[in-house]
Amino acid sequence: MNRHHLDPWVAAFGLILLAQVQRLPLWLSLGACVMVVSGWLLQRYRKRGVRPLWLGVLAVISAATFWVYYRGQFTVDTAASFLVLTVALKWLELGRRRDLFILFFIQCYLAVVTLLFHQSMLWTGGLLVSLFLLFTGLQMALGGRVQGMGAEAMKRSALVFVKMLPVVVVLFIFFPRIGPLWSVPLVSEQGTTGLSDTMEPGAITSLAQNDDPAFRVTFGGDTPDPGQRYWQALVLDRFDGRRWDRRSLNDGEGISRVPEDASAGELADDEYEVMLEPHGRRWGFALADSVPASASVSLNRNGMVRFERSVDTRRRYRMRYEQPTEARRLSEAERRFYTRLPGGTNERTRAWVAQQRREVDGRQALIRHLMEHFNQKPFHYTLQPEALGNADTVDALMFETREGFCEHYASALAFMLRSADIPARIVTGYLGGEAGVDNEYLIVRQYDAHAWVQAWLPGRGWVRLDPTAMIAPGRIENGLREAMQDEGGFLSDDPFSMNRYADVGWVNWMRLRLDAANYYWQRWVVGYAGQTQLSLLGQLPGDINRRMLGVITASLVALLILAGVGISLLRARRRHFRDPWYRLYDQWCRWLERQGTGAGRSETLTVQVSAAERRFPALAPDIRALGVLLERAFYDPGQTDPQALARARRLMNAIRKRKSDGRSGNTATAE
Repeated sequence: MNRHHLDPWVAAFGLILLAQVQRLPLWLSLGACVMVVSGWLLQRYRKRGVRPLWLGVLAVISAATFWVYYRGQFTVDTAASFLVLTVALKWLELGRRRDLFILFFIQCYLAVVTLLFHQSMLWTGGLLVSLFLLFTGLQMALGGRVQGMGAEAMKRSALVFVKMLPVVVVLFIFFPRIGPLWSVPLVSEQGTTGLSDTMEPGAITSLAQNDDPAFRVTFGGDTPDPGQRYWQALVLDRFDGRRWDRRSLNDGEGISRVPEDASAGELADDEYEVMLEPHGRRWGFALADSVPASASVSLNRNGMVRFERSVDTRRRYRMRYEQPTEARRLSEAERRFYTRLPGGTNERTRAWVAQQRREVDGRQALIRHLMEHFNQKPFHYTLQPEALGNADTVDALMFETREGFCEHYASALAFMLRSADIPARIVTGYLGGEAGVDNEYLIVRQYDAHAWVQAWLPGRGWVRLDPTAMIAPGRIENGLREAMQDEGGFLSDDPFSMNRYADVGWVNWMRLRLDAANYYWQRWVVGYAGQTQLSLLGQLPGDINRRMLGVITASLVALLILAGVGISLLRARRRHFRDPWYRLYDQWCRWLERQGTGAGRSETLTVQVSAAERRFPALAPDIRALGVLLERAFYDPGQTDPQALARARRLMNAIRKRKSDGRSGNTATAE
């Protein structure tokens, strides 16, 4: 066995581990590296694995450590982590040929499992390279001690991949996408980046230092102006003096859905499509006055986009603009709920609002006055506000620090409205979005997270109020990067982020095109499923449904299998005729048929030789010698000397010539 056959497998494991290292605990990543390198060195220089006793002890310690660290949780994340551990332990057990095959298959499986967590074009390419290295190592392991076997193994592996490509493409396009019968949680409690279902001072400020994409949006018509890109996620309507959370009376009522067979064709002018990044929650994002246009989402009467399951993988869904309906009336219970405040808190703010109510006439006038107050007084919009303490946070903001981020001002405005007996609630989501390449789509990032207020006005319903627009209007029109330009705090925690240097021409050009490549990869390759598949195939002649798609797929697979078998048989036949021994054997069989010996191609060489000897006794020595050479060439080629083919040809020529001359003898008999 080639002593270097494990080298490609070590590199393959390194690539796979690199793709998963961000989610793995440090002890597991380092331990896996140590075990794999140790197993590789033992095989390369000592040709054996770890002794069974020590391997058993190490396995027990590793399993116990794993159980304690993950506290017995069972998710796809923990299962994949455990698979990394078992693969690393298997490297220490290598000793027999069977172990090589087991290691090959479980590393291939580990590479595929990695796609559950990374589906970008870059990581998919890296995992394909790891599979190529695994096949190359397998070719080297089976090839023996052959000089230059590494290059030959890579050539053979590349040929296998090229042959598989047409089959993979056909299956990818036509194979029906069937939804899962059940699911398990993809991630553990380590969580994912994104909005929380609560809000307190500093909650959104922390997201402002994160440039991960939250979602991307493609519009069928014109892209809304920046000031209209309020992407609503959650309605927070209960306040405990510091924190807002979601305890709505009507959170689960008024569910709106579309039929399961809703089309996924071209976007209409009044539609837009959201590609949502995984965030582990059950909500999505939408603009105001939107309704679902996809069967995968629902909308409750608070305007929240909801999913049946947590968003653990990327989701695509469509929304459609709809003219707002006439505002319904708030019930008395709802009015009390949306004006409720904890007692004994923020007394200075309450007193100030009461004074303003006496000075202005009507609710709308009071709302305008409160909004103008944020614009006229020296409030400051900053990513680094002074701490407000744990009590009377609104008083501290309004009368002392006067600096904060969007959540500080939204919380203060909602408190003041409620203290004026105006129903109010907090809405969290995202504001804005950056245009992608050629303005084909919008990229909304985590630092676009935002909070604003909705106030209830008779005859108008819930009306959006954003105090940030009064303090930092540049945040609304130009985004957070421009708003923080003077302060210099934008992405200060991530000095290597390309988004931090978007004002550098070539950096901006590169980052937008990298994002576009990944976006279209996710949209047309990773997201190619369900209605998207039917929509694409629906452009073909005929009525394509799931049943017809299954028939087409089965037919194409059958044709590909038949074509593969036919090509293999044809190549085998051609290979036989290129081999000089097979050509000589073909001459021998045709001579037997012409002479009427009764022994055809289906007979063994022994039967053929016996039949020829009975038919031509005088040629028996030459016939017997030729049979020995043919049998040795076919069944024991290692014992065939270079001159054997020339002797066999002389014997064949002598047999044919002496038969035609009617003479006998054994002048050409092999030694």
